[in-house]
Amino acid sequence: MSPLDRFGPEAILAIAVAAWFVTSGLAKVVAKQATGRRAVAAVPGWQWAVRRIRGALEVLGGLAVAAGGAISLLGLRIPFPGLPLSVMLCGLAAWTVVDYVRTPIRVVRLAVAVLGFLLAVFFAGFRD
Repeated sequence: MSPLDRFGPEAILAIAVAAWFVTSGLAKVVAKQATGRRAVAAVPGWQWAVRRIRGALEVLGGLAVAAGGAISLLGLRIPFPGLPLSVMLCGLAAWTVVDYVRTPIRVVRLAVAVLGFLLAVFFAGFRD
C-alpha cells in the first residue's frame, strides 16, 4: 500500500491544523506592539511576552501536528502522543479566544480565533 493511498480526511485535517497553528503562531511572534499616539492602550510588558511565548508554542504545536501527520501517512510504528498534543492546541486556541474577548472587541479577530478553536477540537476528535 503506497503512502498516497492513506491520504484521507485525517491527513488533510492534519495539514490544515498544522498550517493554521504555524501561521497564527508566527503572527503572534512577529507582531509589533503599538506605540506612539495611535496606541489606544499600552499593553503591559509581561502580557506582551506571554503572548509571544504562546505564539512560539503554537508554532511548535503546528510542527508537531505536521510530524504526526507524516508519521501516520507513512504508516510508521512510532508512538506519537496525538491526543495530548491536540488537547494542548485546544487550550492554546481557547486562550486566544479569551484574549480577543477583552475590550475593545474586534469581531473579525474573535471569529477567526473561534474558528481556530473549532479546528483544534475537531482535530482532537480524530486522535486516538
